[in-house]
Amino acid sequence: MSCPRCGAESRPNQEFCTSCGAALGPQENPQGFAAPAAGPVAQPAAASMHPIPEGGLTLEEVVAWLQSGGYSAKVVTAESGKRHIITNSHGTPFDIFMPGCESGRCSSIELVVAFACKGKFDVSKLNEWNSEIPWCKAYYDSVNDPSLDMDIALSPGGTYESLNDQFLTWNRVLGNFIAKYDLR
Repeated sequence: MSCPRCGAESRPNQEFCTSCGAALGPQENPQGFAAPAAGPVAQPAAASMHPIPEGGLTLEEVVAWLQSGGYSAKVVTAESGKRHIITNSHGTPFDIFMPGCESGRCSSIELVVAFACKGKFDVSKLNEWNSEIPWCKAYYDSVNDPSLDMDIALSPGGTYESLNDQFLTWNRVLGNFIAKYDLR
């Protein structure tokens, strides 16, 4: 069986692609998760938009949304007791943190990926990246390993269509970041 998203080969009993994280079986699509388009796509009329609930989404709703788009996703608990989501794209695992929560609903999500380069990454490249890509910031840690971070507002007035578009942007930017800096 080959992956419907990236074409990578998989074992017959495998649920998710080990390369891009896509589900390898038929999936329902309750939120209208946006797949990458080949060309310009007409925007649906405002009446057909699917609003995000007031106050944002819960972790479980984000997991369900990701899975409806064919992504593997699970909630994990850090040693601190804080919960977040782990998923992947382009064969790279990344974290989804959800700050700004009230009564379980979170008004934003933060997409974060970190790469271990054992201090061999030229951090001067990050200034160039940040000046060219203003909506997805690159950082480095204490040993000069790079990370990429993007915040998405869910409330007030968010829609699943907007979330889909912004997540598609994250996926494209993440792929470009990996390719540009050879982070495999």
